Amino acid sequence: MRLTRRMIVIAATVAVALSGVITFGAPSNAEELKKVTVRLAFSYNGHRSPYLLGVDKGFYKEAGLDVEVLEGKGVTSSMQLVAAQQDTFAIIDPPSLMLGVAQGMPIKQVAQLYQTSPNALISWPEQNIKEPADLVGKKVATLQGDMTTTMLYALLAKNGIDSSKVQIIASDGGTRNQTFLAKRTEAITGFPNDSLLSLSDAAEVKLNHFTYASFGVDTMGDGIAAHTETVENSPEIVAAFVKATLRAYDYALQNPEESIDALLKRSPSRKKAVEVEKLKATAALLHAKGSEGDTVGFSVKERWEATQALMKEFGGLNTTVEDVTTYYTNDFIH
Repeated sequence: MRLTRRMIVIAATVAVALSGVITFGAPSNAEELKKVTVRLAFSYNGHRSPYLLGVDKGFYKEAGLDVEVLEGKGVTSSMQLVAAQQDTFAIIDPPSLMLGVAQGMPIKQVAQLYQTSPNALISWPEQNIKEPADLVGKKVATLQGDMTTTMLYALLAKNGIDSSKVQIIASDGGTRNQTFLAKRTEAITGFPNDSLLSLSDAAEVKLNHFTYASFGVDTMGDGIAAHTETVENSPEIVAAFVKATLRAYDYALQNPEESIDALLKRSPSRKKAVEVEKLKATAALLHAKGSEGDTVGFSVKERWEATQALMKEFGGLNTTVEDVTTYYTNDFIH
């Protein structure tokens, strides 16, 4: 009988449990831990603090892993590092992953955390920007090479707006924020569970925003991606990382202040109250219609098909696949 990867993962889980270990894959000493890395898209922040919490609480260690959580320089860079097997995992959104696969990157999503993308357009309240059409004649600060920027063009195209009538100013993260806060642009791209909250705090005003999803660009956000060889050859490591990460998210959302304390150990200049709100705002992103039993991390095939269609029409995806499971697997979601 041919063993499928899912059967191997289940067998590995059962074998560990029968060995008398209480938690999944827990080794008897530190020398047995498997060292892996996970690359975030950018710097440590509240909505991704569960990875840091998972390290501090020992969730990864109990799963048999020695995890190093690394800051990134953008999603494209993170994908390249995993594709080159310099990192084990990266936090990637499906639109970015599709573009990476189309470029020949051997990567696959092994857990889909954010079922809804938090991509959003943030603006000063006095600008009265409530929909994409209101951006005509306005300046928007964006991140160079970031998916929020790519999807902004898709948002404009989807809503029949000539992008040449919107001045899109791309720069690095720090410059982007300062450009907006100095009111040299009327709007900025970002996430409601991230920059909306930190920029509102810095500006001491409640900024306006609308999500791309509310105007037809409804894709997905953060997921965990790995090299296809890692998925095929080391399923026990992937299973252990996914299981411990989902455990960390579950614990973090129930104990947000504790999760943010893990963040502040690495980034002490962050404001705790703001970062707690970022984490709390993340909870609603983890669930989607069609998910089996509303299981966190599960990929819904129809969502991937719709995202690929949207990326082909508006997002610059020139090469598509017939079977979208090329992009993801649910083998590690239980």
